[in-house]
Amino acid sequence: MEDYHVAKFMQKKGHELGLFAIYDGHLGDKVPMYLQKHLFSNILKEEEFWVDPKRSISKAYERTDQAILSNSSDLGRGGSTAVTAILINGQQLLVANVGDSRAVLSRGGRALQMSIDHEPSTERVSIEHRGGFVSNMPVISLMKDCIYSSIR
Repeated sequence: MEDYHVAKFMQKKGHELGLFAIYDGHLGDKVPMYLQKHLFSNILKEEEFWVDPKRSISKAYERTDQAILSNSSDLGRGGSTAVTAILINGQQLLVANVGDSRAVLSRGGRALQMSIDHEPSTERVSIEHRGGFVSNMPVISLMKDCIYSSIR
C-alpha cells in the first residue's frame, strides 16, 4: 500500500482542530508514511500558526520536504503527493496541497474545488527555473510548492 491518511480531532491551545490528509505515494510507501507521521506536527510546531497560518503551513511543507530530501537514503527513491485540511473550531478550514492530490468541498450538493493540482506539464517553467526537468513521469516526485486556500 502506498497511500496513507490522517483523520483525527485534537485540542491545541484551547482550540479544537480537525486534522485531515491524504498522502498518495509512488515508488514505495516510506515517504507517505513519513508525511503521515510528521507533516501535521511540523505545521503545529510553527510559532506563528495562530497568527499567520498560510505562512506557517507553507514553511512546514518546505521544512518537511527538506527533511525528506535529507533522509532520502533511508526513505528511498519514492515520493508522495499531499493534500491536508485543518478545521479550526468547526469554523475555519485551511487547505494545502502539493502534487496532483485535490481538495474538494461539497457545499449545497455542489463540488467546490479548493486546491490547484501541481502537474509537471503546468509547472514546467517553475521546475526548470529551480534546476529541475520535466520528463514523462505522471506525478511530481517530491513534496514541493505548497498551495493554500481558506474557506470560512
